[in-house]
Amino acid sequence: MTGGDPLRVYMMEVGPLAVNAYLVEHTATRKAVVIDPGDDGEAILDEVSGLGLTVEKILLTHGHFDHVGAVGLLRERTGAPVHIHPADVDRMTGARRQGMIFGLSVSDPPAPDVLVEEGSTVLFEDQEFLVAHTPGHTPGCVSYIVGKMAFVGDLIFAGSIGRTDLPGGDHGKLLESVRTKIFPLPDETVLFPGHGPATTVGEEKRSNPFF
Repeated sequence: MTGGDPLRVYMMEVGPLAVNAYLVEHTATRKAVVIDPGDDGEAILDEVSGLGLTVEKILLTHGHFDHVGAVGLLRERTGAPVHIHPADVDRMTGARRQGMIFGLSVSDPPAPDVLVEEGSTVLFEDQEFLVAHTPGHTPGCVSYIVGKMAFVGDLIFAGSIGRTDLPGGDHGKLLESVRTKIFPLPDETVLFPGHGPATTVGEEKRSNPFF
């Protein structure tokens, strides 16, 4: 758990590829956004229930199977609309085929409810998630920025960057996305990645070996 009024962030490590799924609580209303529910949908729902939250939206940073495996269950149980960039819709809805390549069983998620693009805003009570299109790991990768927090998916990690050797990956675009969309944020902005520990813009500007 991290953050304070008006938002509080809970991280859950889910699935065999250890994806970070995030619950973002609006502390005044007890509403929540779920970001990248990659697997273990029942465990995510148990956490939501245990915290007394109501899921209002499901936000996806990209469409890889390890980040979307529990989308169908959460959509069915909560009715929360699913948000993703249009360039990753086919990737998301083809999650089962992706998983088979890695020897894993994943259900295909339903079609998304909301398509987000560069400059979109996702309203969450009295807060707004600003959408930054940050391609490179996949063509439709986005980062969700709210206050001094950014949920960056597999764009950048603590001391590393996302892989670009999968279909649709582009190393040059990934580096450009970080330099133009993430590094201009205030140094104290907390980066919540798709795998591994949180970090900050300032720390990655100082020490990330890829920059």
